[in-house]
Amino acid sequence: MAPVQSTEKASSVTLDKFKKSLEDKDWKFYCAVAAGLTLAGVGAYYITSGSNKKGKKKPESKRAVNKESTSAATKASTTPAATSTTKEAATTTTTTETATSTSAPDYATLSQVEIAALTDEQRAEAAQSLKTKGNAKFSSKSYEEAAELYTLALQYKADPIFFSNRAACYANLGYNDRVIEDCNEALRLDPVYVKALNRRAHALEKKGDLENSLYDFTCVCILDAFKNEAASKAMERVLKLVSERRAKEIMKTKKPRLPSPTFVSAYLDSFRPLVQDLASIPDDGTGDAYYAKAYRAIAEKDYSGALEACEKAVELGCSKPYQAYALNLMGTFAFLKGNTSEALTWFNKAIEADPKYVQSYIKRSSIYMEQGDVETTFKQFEDAVAINPSDPDIYYHRGQVNYISGNYDAAAKDYSESIKLDDSFVYAHIQLGVVQYKLGSISSSMSTFNNTLKKFANSTDVHNYYGELLVDQQKLPEAIDMFGKAMTLDPKNPLPYINKAMLMYQVMGNIEEATQLCESALEVDPACDAAVASLAQILLEQGKPEEALKYYEMAINLARTEAELEHAISYVEATKTQTRFANDFPNAAAKLKALRG
Repeated sequence: MAPVQSTEKASSVTLDKFKKSLEDKDWKFYCAVAAGLTLAGVGAYYITSGSNKKGKKKPESKRAVNKESTSAATKASTTPAATSTTKEAATTTTTTETATSTSAPDYATLSQVEIAALTDEQRAEAAQSLKTKGNAKFSSKSYEEAAELYTLALQYKADPIFFSNRAACYANLGYNDRVIEDCNEALRLDPVYVKALNRRAHALEKKGDLENSLYDFTCVCILDAFKNEAASKAMERVLKLVSERRAKEIMKTKKPRLPSPTFVSAYLDSFRPLVQDLASIPDDGTGDAYYAKAYRAIAEKDYSGALEACEKAVELGCSKPYQAYALNLMGTFAFLKGNTSEALTWFNKAIEADPKYVQSYIKRSSIYMEQGDVETTFKQFEDAVAINPSDPDIYYHRGQVNYISGNYDAAAKDYSESIKLDDSFVYAHIQLGVVQYKLGSISSSMSTFNNTLKKFANSTDVHNYYGELLVDQQKLPEAIDMFGKAMTLDPKNPLPYINKAMLMYQVMGNIEEATQLCESALEVDPACDAAVASLAQILLEQGKPEEALKYYEMAINLARTEAELEHAISYVEATKTQTRFANDFPNAAAKLKALRG
């Protein structure tokens, strides 16, 4: 495992935003940005806007309506009653009225000609009377009768509330097509009618139209200023379903690939280098020759070439001294490509070839950790210690597992033991400083980093990680200096560029320099997913979702595993949804954007 970054999740335009910038965003962030909501922490997600009034509200935009839906104003419900297997919360706004006079006409029996002869006031009174009766039937769960009364009310007045209330009846009866038709009619009359959007979203989800369901739930969340917790959870659920479904489809044909050179280098460098006399192996086309060629390619950071050479080495077969190492390297490449089951097979074969080769146990622990099998993960380290208790890699990587698990005290002990056995490994020093900081021992952490800077003065990683801790302490000039030195020491490492970019953007407000730094990171490593995500974030927050979408689509191509694909796809779908909202509801989006001030 490579050093674990100390940055956390993005939240605001303050220092916290930098510290949290490289991890997952809450999906509400993506909706909020497109609508113009302020990015000022969690409060921005729940920013208050005027309440949504239905009825006589003037439509904001012309929303597409299902052309197959017929005007339900004259259509009575004739479908036999059915029992809904999933009852929705479908409460309706009820207006209590006094009982009508005994001399009042029976509104349920009037003909179309008689209705047409009524005054506007009489039709309004009739509609309200029928709606009130419908509400009463709905409350008693007589959904068929309630639907009939709302249908009669619609003959007197085409009111979006009546359509939405009847949709609620159909929802409880399981008639999803009718729910969608009635919600379409309600939204034709009032495009920002939140209840109708919410009911249509549920019906679309039940029919399997997840993309449009996601869009409707997004609209509900934004128009209701994220105060509708049920809709927020529904949106999160549907977004996950959309991402999972699309990821599974892509994985069927996706060719496994290695991650960015930065990622591969970090993983390989997290193990102390092997001491092997490969120069003595003749270039005679044997398995051993290709094995030596693979390691020469690794030294040149030609990882694709190294993989090809290693595959050829295993195909031809290596001699006993190199067999376990070649199998281990095959497992390493499989793991890096995201194929954990294949990697496990190779590591098992490597251990069979040489049960005393400790590194195979350590690498196998990463697979079990990824699978959530903590007990088996630590069993690998126990077996490794039993073989060679003086191997410093065992304690460094066990420290990584403890760190990821939040066992900071245990991690600190492991890192210290690794350093005690071999103090020439820079990452053990870095991680010790990081975990000391996590434990609240700031002075110890700073002392560790200062000593590490002296010992490894030419290490870009020391400067980069130390810069992150300086940001956390609000020592911004020193942090910028550290990131700058890291870039100078290794111009081809994209991480310092990204860290400095997010600091310049989120803390200093220098958008131009931040963008240039992200672009520089992509120049040195075009496959760096962190650079892609950072640049997309900047574009999205600047109100450029179409441009951000290009980078989020790029992240899909860079993803290796199904989990990474789902993550990238969720960004794409959320961005598409927010862009659609801004186009369909320009007035609402502009109004919310004005709140940014």
